Amino acid sequence: MKNVPSFKTLILAAAVSLGLASASFAQSANVAVPNPADAKPTGLLGQNYTTIGYGYIDLDSTNVHASRYSLAANQSLREGLDGLLEYGYTRSSSFAGTRLTQHDLMAGARAYLTSAGFKPYVEAGLGWVWQKAAGVSDDSFAWGLGVGAEIDVASAVTVTPYVRYEDLTRGSNNDSWNYGVKANYWVTSRVGIQAGVERDDDKNMTYSVGANIRF
Repeated sequence: MKNVPSFKTLILAAAVSLGLASASFAQSANVAVPNPADAKPTGLLGQNYTTIGYGYIDLDSTNVHASRYSLAANQSLREGLDGLLEYGYTRSSSFAGTRLTQHDLMAGARAYLTSAGFKPYVEAGLGWVWQKAAGVSDDSFAWGLGVGAEIDVASAVTVTPYVRYEDLTRGSNNDSWNYGVKANYWVTSRVGIQAGVERDDDKNMTYSVGANIRF
């Protein structure tokens, strides 16, 4: 059975999230209005962009894999706070004469600190998941929490290690811890490419690539 975070852990995560958000809001009041002429490609936090992505999921100790196609949007709401929206479609390879297909839609927010070169963040999201396999359909409310940090390694390159907890409320053993890292490179001021790798607590691996379009 997977480890489910204790109530104390979730309360602590919420408190940290609130603290980061409050700190970032207080900091924003003292930040000067940026000069557009000084704008340079930076990371993804605080940016308005859309992501088109693909992920290859390798299920541990099986010959089954899955492909995930995603479309996401990030909107800067204010200094230190972004709004998130993501849709994903996942389809597995054939197993036992069937395939698993899944649609998921999530919305949430991410609060971060605006320190130069290193931006820690916390995020939370709510959504819904629809699944179908062997002619049987099911759906469930879903939620998640995450922490990470965006690290500048060059003027247009960032690397972001992160940890996420995700849970489907319907059924048992439908929660997971996910540990990963992703990198983004702004090829131009508007177009970036990203790649990442992620492992969950069942040792399943996800390898992803994508394009970010800033607007």
